[in-house]
Amino acid sequence: MPAIAQIGTQVEVTPQDDVQVVFGPEKHELLQDRSPFSLGHTRYLGQIATLFVRLDNSDWRRDNRSAAGFKVGRSVARLNGKYPCYNPLGSDMEGFPYFVRFGSLNSHTTDEPMVNSALEAFEKTKAEPGAAPNGGPATQLGNSGVTEGPPSVS
Repeated sequence: MPAIAQIGTQVEVTPQDDVQVVFGPEKHELLQDRSPFSLGHTRYLGQIATLFVRLDNSDWRRDNRSAAGFKVGRSVARLNGKYPCYNPLGSDMEGFPYFVRFGSLNSHTTDEPMVNSALEAFEKTKAEPGAAPNGGPATQLGNSGVTEGPPSVS
């Protein structure tokens, strides 16, 4: 199973909104094309894709399905610390034009099961109300009427 983080893995990206094409500072337009693509697509040929994790509990070392913010252009996008990584202004890319948006990621093949750590964590919290994600302390579901500590003396 090719995980998203495995070098050489073919990852298909499906934009969840119109793709923003940035031609320069304060100069952009929206491309009304939400069709799935990989870097083999003629529009992105010779470009570099930078993917930013957008789902809590994602583990791209094992996941073959996820979601991410993406920038595709002539260079690697680098976080700038001005905004969170999920904000398109939270990273810089050298050179224009570049493409930016949010999308789903898919690297699984048809004969293997889908692996999505974020979805698994979400499903687990739905199945076990009060259970903390990632094995942390559980939350109390209600007041049982029992108090902690010694009884008070009046």
